[in-house]
Amino acid sequence: MEMAIENGKPGEAQLVAAECVVHAETKDHMNWHLLGEVVKKAKGDVAKALKQAHEEVEPEEDEHLYHTKGWARELWIESLGMKAVLPPPEEVKNVETAIGAARAEQARTDML
Repeated sequence: MEMAIENGKPGEAQLVAAECVVHAETKDHMNWHLLGEVVKKAKGDVAKALKQAHEEVEPEEDEHLYHTKGWARELWIESLGMKAVLPPPEEVKNVETAIGAARAEQARTDML
């Protein structure tokens, strides 16, 4: 990001930042999924604590991933000289599921 800013290209820095956040959110999402798998096998107090944490945070992890991917997609579309939907449909529709994210992405052309 610093290199893009130093080269006088803040739009490129924004794309680099978006890609970094998508990467981090994707890894975070996967880790929460894996934690869900651990919850299925854990027993006793550990299982109870992990299950509670997982159930509380999992919807937020999903939402973060889908919103972040929407922002990155729209910023890339804009950088390619096409009309972007900003804020992205995932953000406007406040999606929280993969199905919701897919529907929001499909609806983006109606939002142009």
